[in-house]
Amino acid sequence: MQFIDLLQQGQKVFYKICVEDGSLRERDLSSLTFKECLFSIDFSGSNLESTQFIDCNLKTCLFTKCILTHALFISNSLDTTDFSGAQVNGITFKDNTYHSIVLTESHLAEMII
Repeated sequence: MQFIDLLQQGQKVFYKICVEDGSLRERDLSSLTFKECLFSIDFSGSNLESTQFIDCNLKTCLFTKCILTHALFISNSLDTTDFSGAQVNGITFKDNTYHSIVLTESHLAEMII
């Protein structure tokens, strides 16, 4: 079954899924949990409020202009990931490894690190 089909069926927790192409632009992906997943896609403009990314590999992901309020990013590997224009109030960003991510000073002021 495809990831998008599982979303449409209302699944909220995803474990060890791999989505390496395509786009999830401008979708409501709030309050989902992703554990040990691999993503290399465009989330731009999506609502990821209270969504959890735990032990995931986020490679070349775009989170531009996303709502990431109260999201959790814990123990992930981020590579060439862009958070430009994202709303990050109350985001928790801990124990992540990263290479070439785009954050602004205002992002850092709003994050729980």
